[in-house]
Amino acid sequence: MTVPVSDPAERAVTVRGSGIVSAVPDLVRAAVTVTATRPAVADAFEAVARSTTAVTDTLRGYGVSGPDLATTGLSVHSETTWAEGRGSEVTGYTAATMLQITVRAAGTSAPSPAQVVAACVGAGGDDIRLGGLEFDFSDPAALTVTARERAWADALAKAEQYASLSGRALGEVLDIAEVDVGDVSPRPVAKAFEVADAAIAIERGEKPTRVDVRVRWRLV
Repeated sequence: MTVPVSDPAERAVTVRGSGIVSAVPDLVRAAVTVTATRPAVADAFEAVARSTTAVTDTLRGYGVSGPDLATTGLSVHSETTWAEGRGSEVTGYTAATMLQITVRAAGTSAPSPAQVVAACVGAGGDDIRLGGLEFDFSDPAALTVTARERAWADALAKAEQYASLSGRALGEVLDIAEVDVGDVSPRPVAKAFEVADAAIAIERGEKPTRVDVRVRWRLV
């Protein structure tokens, strides 16, 4: 009688480890829209151009330039009203320019993101709108490396426990897979709003970076 010998690769343990690193975001992104309504198209464009120049000059004065300052859209449309017996009538034209700005927390002596946003609003006056505040990291890779190390340590501790409980020891690693868990925390988003020329507090809080890993070890 022949007794089958199990494949050593089948004597294995597979675990999932998680690693989370929380840190204060060091940059803030915001969508800025400059808009103006005037009786003529040329006047609307001129007003938007004037306000946009004031806004961008102010931002550059605070060091927001290059890739941190980008035009993301330009539009113009007519404003109409309905008059009985006359139908739809054009009452004016609205032009708009959309900007995406990134404000970096350079240090304790540098202007805060709230101060930069307030100065931006002051430069644009009634023609400016803000929306879509988003907090992020200038170097997310460094946080991911740390989270990955913690995920590995978590997986290893679990695997060692299971090996001990089964009366075996861990051998070589057979498989490693990083598991996508998606965004672990929704990014703070502010709906479009109008603000006065004053620094409204912008609290960055902490944002977690998470890595999950699935590892398979041979049991010996």
